[in-house]
Amino acid sequence: MQILIYNIAALIGATSQGLTGFGSGTLTASFLVLFYPFRDVIPVVAVVGLAANIVMTGLAGREFDWRRGPIAAAGMSIGMIAGAQLLTVLPVDLLQRGLGFVILCYVALNLFNTPTPVVDPKLTVADGAGLGVCSLFAGTIAGAVGVSPVPLLIYVSLRYPKKRARAVLTMAFLVASTVQVITYAHLGLLGGAAGWLAAACLPAVVLGAYAGHRLHYKIDQKSFARILALILVAPAIRLLFFT
Repeated sequence: MQILIYNIAALIGATSQGLTGFGSGTLTASFLVLFYPFRDVIPVVAVVGLAANIVMTGLAGREFDWRRGPIAAAGMSIGMIAGAQLLTVLPVDLLQRGLGFVILCYVALNLFNTPTPVVDPKLTVADGAGLGVCSLFAGTIAGAVGVSPVPLLIYVSLRYPKKRARAVLTMAFLVASTVQVITYAHLGLLGGAAGWLAAACLPAVVLGAYAGHRLHYKIDQKSFARILALILVAPAIRLLFFT
């Protein structure tokens, strides 16, 4: 039964990852935490998320943004290391509920005033700095509580068209999830069960990522932004009511 539950969660998360460049860790964790302890789930989800990001690199790596992507990847990776340290020492209840409230506010704003950027903005110092700072905070949040990197998602959804947004997110998450898994292993948060469960979920990850990747090219910009916002409802509810 445990393997089935993990595979369902991984399938949902990987499909979102393929569609938007985001969602594997967030949705997988949001589903699993309803059945298993929070601190047991997050390290396993980190390994599953890394697998999903590797698959997405194979599917969409040719679309990588080699100017913005490294900025986001570096910021998230540094944040992941800091966040992982917090996971080992901090009580997360209040942080989770506060973050859940912020996510729901973002979802409401995004649905009523959906951003629809169609042209890539010029990469300026301000754009690079904004992307880097948002990525740093996003990595810290994701490393500490294993949920959506909200600051980065808000930034890319407001500024970049969907193809560019997914390209930036995919590169950032590939590097950051690798750093996250290594850091969790170093801190002793990863046991043998994490790798075994992640391996059992690999078929669901591949299937979901491929299905989401194909669907990505069939939706318009406004639908993309709204889907990105709606995906956040599940983790927000989980953070607010299931901590």
